[in-house]
Amino acid sequence: MSNDVIPKSGILDVHIAGFEKEQLAYGFSRNTVGARIRCIKAIARRAGVAPGQLTAEAVLTYLANAGLGTWSRRTYLNHLSAFGKHIGVDLVGAIRKPPAPRSIPDPLSEQDLATLIAAARGRVRAWVLLGAYCGLRAHETAKIAAEDMSREGDEVTLRVLGKGGRTDVLPVPPIVVTALDLSRPGPLWVGITPYRVSRTVALLASRQGIGMRYHQLRHRYGTAVYRSSGRDLLLTQRLMRHSSPATTAGYAAVADDQMHVIARALPGADPASGES
Repeated sequence: MSNDVIPKSGILDVHIAGFEKEQLAYGFSRNTVGARIRCIKAIARRAGVAPGQLTAEAVLTYLANAGLGTWSRRTYLNHLSAFGKHIGVDLVGAIRKPPAPRSIPDPLSEQDLATLIAAARGRVRAWVLLGAYCGLRAHETAKIAAEDMSREGDEVTLRVLGKGGRTDVLPVPPIVVTALDLSRPGPLWVGITPYRVSRTVALLASRQGIGMRYHQLRHRYGTAVYRSSGRDLLLTQRLMRHSSPATTAGYAAVADDQMHVIARALPGADPASGES
């Protein structure tokens, strides 16, 4: 074995292992950290170097030829920026992060939700309710432990470690509490991955003739909170745990069905009404 192979292997192990440890210490989920490591390794393989030897030029070459969409490009730049800080190299340089495309929430309808809840049993029912009534993402649902729940009188709250290592405390309505087994300490379900949560719920929905993604339960929560709060955008932002009110505004747009009522009520707007 030549001498130049040993350092390359060592660099790969040391930098990736150190980066993983650092990111987990910052509070990022294992899914996020795993995605970052896969991204870094893929770019390093394309460049023919160990991850610790990546350069801004290698990154620029990769991004110029990868054909990534807007969201993927933004995500990759975030991963590269984090890894660059870890190894002390500016890997993104002057590469501009594209603005986030505005997406419109796609909430599961109340009728489909009722059908899904009626069909769900055991822990799958709990997964559905956590998404629809607490707004949890699949990776948040998968890792809940009994210690995350607190009770004060009739009020129950849930401590959630969400995106970017952010911790929030959410109110838990009775329908969710009754679906959870809090009799034992530790994780509420062992060996469950976010993929399994999403896939299991989607398959159950499919058997009921409903096409959906797990995240649509969170979308339902956001629009329902906005309506139930009297269209309080700030409260909706807090319960949805959005860092930007611009993100919450999308839920307001979906939930604002009253706009159509108001528009039709304008004088002369509806010829069928006979008003002029």
